[in-house]
Amino acid sequence: MLPHVLVHMNNTILALVVIILIAVGTTAYAYAEESIVQVPFVSHGQSCTFDEIAVEYQCVWQGVRDVFTIEDLKEYKSILSEQTYDRELARLTEEALAEIEVEQARLTPLELKIQKLGDKLDRGVADTEDSVLYHLLKQLDTCTQGMDKTTAVFQAPREITMSSFDKWTYNHIEYKGEIGYIVKAIEECRAQTTLLSVVGASYQNMLTGDDDYQFSLQDKFTPDIQAVPFDKYTGTTMSIDRSAICDNNQFADTQKMQFGCEVLYDGKTVAEIERENQIRFGTNGKINYQNQVLDDFTDFKETYGNYHATTDDKKAQELISEPIARAMIESNAFYQNSLED
Repeated sequence: MLPHVLVHMNNTILALVVIILIAVGTTAYAYAEESIVQVPFVSHGQSCTFDEIAVEYQCVWQGVRDVFTIEDLKEYKSILSEQTYDRELARLTEEALAEIEVEQARLTPLELKIQKLGDKLDRGVADTEDSVLYHLLKQLDTCTQGMDKTTAVFQAPREITMSSFDKWTYNHIEYKGEIGYIVKAIEECRAQTTLLSVVGASYQNMLTGDDDYQFSLQDKFTPDIQAVPFDKYTGTTMSIDRSAICDNNQFADTQKMQFGCEVLYDGKTVAEIERENQIRFGTNGKINYQNQVLDDFTDFKETYGNYHATTDDKKAQELISEPIARAMIESNAFYQNSLED
């Protein structure tokens, strides 16, 4: 058996080794044979597969393509025309920016923030707050509350994002913004650690939630009957049940009206009675009274202008007014009632 070596180079630069095994009759004889292959490039990986049907053993070496960078282009600047150099420089710059954009798109917002802070530190333009925030974000960690057997009975389950960076106290900075949020979380996690050291093991077997069930005969024998209407007495509503006062004769009508009950007088409410009185008597508070004889007498007083009359004048006026006064008296209802009696 002779090994056949095929070397194929393209953009990915692959080397393919094919080793053919020969089967004799119905029995296949497999054996190990060492072969040395000269790979004509620098490789960074190798994989081999065996095809039993075709009786082929194939190996692939993956090479690395040399990338022509802007620095490489600068070395040939002296022998290139200005137009060619500018064109290639623009192309390489565009490719570099595209690669940076692709890499940036793969980063999370947190990774982008860490990268920007790291760039500021590398350029020497970062201040103390930038340095502290950079190290806090680089060492983010978590702690939990109410998610272990000890604290689950009295704490709601919660995960806290904090940082394992412990040198933030050495810097004289103000704990505000994102730094303040992380520092607060660190202190909270430290308090949780202290709490776990104080709380005893008696909480670990304590029943909570649906497991903390109190036996009830009602649940066992009459689950569909409620002794107390809990929905009514535990519900939150702005409505008021006024029947306990409005339908109770032990309360006076004035008290019922103050409570907002509807009080009826001869089958009518106070509002209905007020509307009837307004239609009947008006709204000026006066009781209107109309009498023709009184109107004539009023006209007489307004038209009579001799205020310095003599005795004869007064006598004459008495004779004129006597029948008018008698007619007015006789038209009065009290006078007529006295005649009937």
